[in-house]
Amino acid sequence: MSLLRGKASVDLRKVWSPALVVLVLVIVLTGCGSSGSNSGGGNGGSGGGGGQQGGTLTILAASSLTDAFAELGNIFEQHNPGTTVKTSLGASSELLAQIQQGAPADVFASAAQEEMNTAVKDGLVAGKPEVFVKNREIIMVPKDNPANIKDLEDLSKPNIKLVLAAKDVPAADYALEILGKANKVYGSGFKQEVLSNVASREADVRASVNRVVVGDADATFGYKSDYTPDIRDKVKVMTIPPKLNIIATYPIAALKDAKEQGLAKKWVELVTSKEGQRVLKKWNFEPAAD
Repeated sequence: MSLLRGKASVDLRKVWSPALVVLVLVIVLTGCGSSGSNSGGGNGGSGGGGGQQGGTLTILAASSLTDAFAELGNIFEQHNPGTTVKTSLGASSELLAQIQQGAPADVFASAAQEEMNTAVKDGLVAGKPEVFVKNREIIMVPKDNPANIKDLEDLSKPNIKLVLAAKDVPAADYALEILGKANKVYGSGFKQEVLSNVASREADVRASVNRVVVGDADATFGYKSDYTPDIRDKVKVMTIPPKLNIIATYPIAALKDAKEQGLAKKWVELVTSKEGQRVLKKWNFEPAAD
């Protein structure tokens, strides 16, 4: 028995070979890794488990919304930590063409119903668009007003250098509508006389306003919202008689192929909220409810 007892008391330091130690360590570490693999809660970027939602919200918006949407973008990012708002601005007609061609975007905000109606007809919109704000047109001239333009009627004077936005841009279409109405007041040839003074067509309304700001044009049609603080020392505003002016309605909608449907819905909710309407009013837009 003493012999057996002796055999049983083998030195364990010899049994625990280096290879066996490595094997045990691998098993232990693998088990630890498995137990921690679900610590993130499987939220997949949903914002659960105390994490940030993140993501990039891409908005295609009419250029007249430049300043208002910049401010709203900052507010949105504050409300949704980790989220980035990317706004692409331009003429509503051009933005519609981009959407039709498959440009990646989550939200479309147009300066006219026509472009949004086309987007709906083409099946590009998710849900029903909402009119979120209104706008009116004005005439802008350089601060020194070299052509001595005092009102809408003066735009028909010879040698006026008038600039308009490009054809099919809502701001330009509204201007033509105004001139058509004015024919009944200033004579049947008034519209054509004004159009004969058009020196150039610009990509969008902000581009046409800029031509006046830098002194390259005598006048242009723009929106009230285009009369921003940074240009008020460079231009004068001529109002258009209310009976001849238009009311531009701005619809907004999430897009059907939006990658960030949740964020798109939140953006629409923001611009239609009291907070959003306050910001839009600050930039000379009119509430949609008025």
